[in-house]
Amino acid sequence: MSKHIRTRSVHSGEEKDREYRGIPPAIALTSTYFFKNVDELQRHKDQTEPRQEYGRYHNPTRAVAERKLADLEGAEDAIVCSSGMYALTVTLMRILKPGDHLLILDEMYHRTQDLCAFVLTRFGVEVSVVKSGSLDSLRSSIKENTRLFLFETPTNPHLYVQDLESIAALCKERKVKTLADATFASPVNLLPLKFGIDIVVHSCTKYLAGHNDVMAGVILSRRSIIESIRELHFTIGGTLDAHSCYLLIRGLKTLPLRIAHQNASAEAIAAFLVAQPGIEKVFYPSLSTHPNVEIAKRQMAGFGGVISFDLGSAERAKQFVDALSIPYIAPSLGGAESLVIPYSVVVPPSPKEVESGIFAIEPGLVRLSVGFEDREDLVDDLSHALKTL
Repeated sequence: MSKHIRTRSVHSGEEKDREYRGIPPAIALTSTYFFKNVDELQRHKDQTEPRQEYGRYHNPTRAVAERKLADLEGAEDAIVCSSGMYALTVTLMRILKPGDHLLILDEMYHRTQDLCAFVLTRFGVEVSVVKSGSLDSLRSSIKENTRLFLFETPTNPHLYVQDLESIAALCKERKVKTLADATFASPVNLLPLKFGIDIVVHSCTKYLAGHNDVMAGVILSRRSIIESIRELHFTIGGTLDAHSCYLLIRGLKTLPLRIAHQNASAEAIAAFLVAQPGIEKVFYPSLSTHPNVEIAKRQMAGFGGVISFDLGSAERAKQFVDALSIPYIAPSLGGAESLVIPYSVVVPPSPKEVESGIFAIEPGLVRLSVGFEDREDLVDDLSHALKTL
């Protein structure tokens, strides 16, 4: 297979000698598989003749998606599942047990934070927070019972980029596994496994499927790790249906083309926003003002389609978003349509933040996910909305 991702996104994971001779993979709409006789069933149960048995365990369409994703990520194996949050949940459940210590980054998707702080702790897992970009914070937080460091790169919503080589080296030295949520990057822009990270997850709902019409997740790692997670995954049952797998495969075929357009558009739009007087700060990894710009340029092939920027107040952010005509007001990213949210509405400040006046998320922060539209049209729309403030 070609080393080029554009070729692999189209062909990897698919067999050219498939019986029905159709070019797209077939959608295998079945919940169970029959055996010709009891002897065949017995051989399957004895593992002398492995084959498909039940839809929760096996599906040919899902297998294509898993092989393709593993190839694109540079992983030995993959599990495609029902959502990105399920991918994180089953991985954490498999690795952690009561009494273990989990480290998480101080900036992550709020539902991931909720899962760790309010769910895992109920089952006896200790959770501590590590400051983004600080190896000293990571080093000092590791304890004898620390089993895993979970982080995003780039993060949501400020797009902070983590130093993967340094994180991997430190955690390997201290025998701590690493789990990276690389949803905001996609395999086109970043390959965390290449830098020594143990496990990668993505919300396939975003860039990988790419059209705002599929909800899915994927776990990628060494085969031994994936096999250990797969057993629990089969038991819990968060598998992805065949039709969603087909749509995910179709989306993956255009992934490099879509990401190239979104990278270029977002970088141009970020540069435009930096020059606007009504904006206090713009967060995008390639900008010279971004705290992790050097790390991003060293690790990433592109910087993604998400831009965050601070308009100074929640009211200005809401007024600006309402004045836009092209993006939909919606809390997702990575699809064909540009999406925008005033972030403090989705993740409101805590009473403690309001009382202190010190906010983790700026009240005026807007997050824009750039879609496939012409960048000049988007710039014109943004410019018009800024003039209404």
